Amino acid sequence: MAITQVTIAVGEHIKINNHEFFNWADRGNAAPDLPTGVAESIHYVVWNSLAGPNEVQKCDANHSMIGNTALTSTSDIVHGSTTVNDLLVWAETRYLQIEEARTAWRVAGGGDAGTESEGKNWADYDPHSLSLEQEPNRGTS
Repeated sequence: MAITQVTIAVGEHIKINNHEFFNWADRGNAAPDLPTGVAESIHYVVWNSLAGPNEVQKCDANHSMIGNTALTSTSDIVHGSTTVNDLLVWAETRYLQIEEARTAWRVAGGGDAGTESEGKNWADYDPHSLSLEQEPNRGTS
């Protein structure tokens, strides 16, 4: 599946190709650094074919909007040295990692009583997942 569209609500969720969705907690340990909770935070990154602009929406530490930066090319910078293309590559990689972990979890019994996966979710089968200490809600996508 080629990822050509990504919408990131920092701290909330990631949507790829306008239909695949995963929670921010499931972004994995190789997610690009998108600042949040600081003077100039990234609130949303929008790169898709839907009506409306492709942009980086910025807010302050109190979540008040402070401006937008238009995105017109996959080589445009989102933050630091991270480009739109970097986000697309990361989103595709992370999507495939999540699908592999979900498959491993299902093969192990997917939480059916009496199986080795009882009490676990797919994130327990994901070597790229953040730890429970880092993201207690991981694996809920």
